[in-house]
Amino acid sequence: MANSLFEAKASWAGGLKLNVESRNHKWVIDEPEFLGGTDLGANPVEHVLGGLAACVGVLVSVFAPAHKVELKDYQVFAEGDLDLDGFQGLSDVRPGFSEIRYRVNIQSDSPKANIDALLAHIDKVCPVKDSLSGVAVLNEVAVAG
Repeated sequence: MANSLFEAKASWAGGLKLNVESRNHKWVIDEPEFLGGTDLGANPVEHVLGGLAACVGVLVSVFAPAHKVELKDYQVFAEGDLDLDGFQGLSDVRPGFSEIRYRVNIQSDSPKANIDALLAHIDKVCPVKDSLSGVAVLNEVAVAG
């Protein structure tokens, strides 16, 4: 299959709030009040974690049948450690996450070996996890007058 292009656009909505669009979907990104926002939406790093959790979740649903896992329910939790001093330029620590962790809780009567194989497969093929492992991010500067 050929490469597919995915796009998103963020437009400033005042303060630290942005309106984001991708295909025909729209959502708000904002910062919590303790970081100067109005807390009208999750912030960008929370969206990164949500993207990881959702990607893993989609893959659980997609690949469960192939691994003979009958799903009753599942949840995916993602969390990451971020030193706020990094992006604020207050210290020499990295501005991004120093570590991200995710956990999948699957409710199923299927054998544990099948569930383990499903989760191992997902860990190898998750596009968001792979992207977080290191992909070039290019800055194409455009300044409008």
